[in-house]
Amino acid sequence: MMKMKYSALLLATSLLSAPALVSAAEQDEPNRGHHGKYSQMKDGYDMGHKGMYKSGYHGKRGHGMGGYMMDAERFEQYLEKRLTKLDTPELKAQFIVSYQARLASAEQSILLRKLMAEHKAEKIADKELKTATLEKITADNKLKQVRIKQMQDLLADAQK
Repeated sequence: MMKMKYSALLLATSLLSAPALVSAAEQDEPNRGHHGKYSQMKDGYDMGHKGMYKSGYHGKRGHGMGGYMMDAERFEQYLEKRLTKLDTPELKAQFIVSYQARLASAEQSILLRKLMAEHKAEKIADKELKTATLEKITADNKLKQVRIKQMQDLLADAQK
């Protein structure tokens, strides 16, 4: 039963995030990870048997939605700086649409993580600890939702 719930959640999330993945795949440059053209990974490069721990992989140090989410002020500065670098209105519109897709994907990922955390918390035997854990999960999710909403509002304002 639990495996079926997890599979259903994973399927639902992947279906909801498919438009974001499709728009990311339609970019002109080949995919080089989240660093773009500055990635150390070259085309055709094989990591071999070294594994990710010995290959210079640095983990989630605040990149995008993975580790830490930008606050609204920092995102606004980033957005202004990025939009001034783009020359044409078409490029600006494409950037805004792609970032909106990223935020929608992040929102679905946050929802999936919340559901999985709640499912795991339901197994806690101590009622007091279980209640506190569920409250923390709800508070963390609310904070992330508010931040995503602020970013979406800033993108909507920039689109006008």
